[in-house]
Amino acid sequence: MLTDVSYFQARLGAVFSVAGAPPELGLALVLAEVEPSGNPQAFALTFQGPPAPELEQQTVELLRDGDAPLAIFLVPVARTAAGVQYHAVFNN
Repeated sequence: MLTDVSYFQARLGAVFSVAGAPPELGLALVLAEVEPSGNPQAFALTFQGPPAPELEQQTVELLRDGDAPLAIFLVPVARTAAGVQYHAVFNN
């Protein structure tokens, strides 16, 4: 199941591109953290993005070779020296 924590745990460190973003922007998000809970369908994800451009809070379609597109609601939560961190919460 796509929204099961094990799907994302297996992709920790994977790079996802944002659908519709021009390639010259280099807008790639790295799955930096998977925070499981006691329920395999309730978990949180942290993605690390570049310093610019910064995505606004919105639903984006993430693409990765070999996987189906993922529509995920991302919220920018922190700006670090590495770039912008985004958070997604699943609570099925």
